[in-house]
Amino acid sequence: MKKITRSAAVAVSILVLPACQPPVSRWVELQNRTGETVTVKWLGDVSHGRQVPAGESARIPVVSGGCLRMGAEDVLVADTAGGRRFTFGPPACDGGTWTLPTR
Repeated sequence: MKKITRSAAVAVSILVLPACQPPVSRWVELQNRTGETVTVKWLGDVSHGRQVPAGESARIPVVSGGCLRMGAEDVLVADTAGGRRFTFGPPACDGGTWTLPTR
């Protein structure tokens, strides 16, 4: 009986947890041409950052109805180790292509 209950709980978890995740409705396609690794995050969001190495691209998800979290604004920022800052938006929540220029 315990084995059946445990299996049922696992099955429910597999079905319910993805349903609780907000769907990605748009993307910001980032192309890093700066020659440096950048850290990308929502402006005002201190807890989330994504590293994008020089010469690489990344897809930043914009979730439906919830792209702003933890006090973040509708602006994405990319900071380099050398101190340069690039901004995308507003409205970053609409998605789009963001190319960080070379020096």
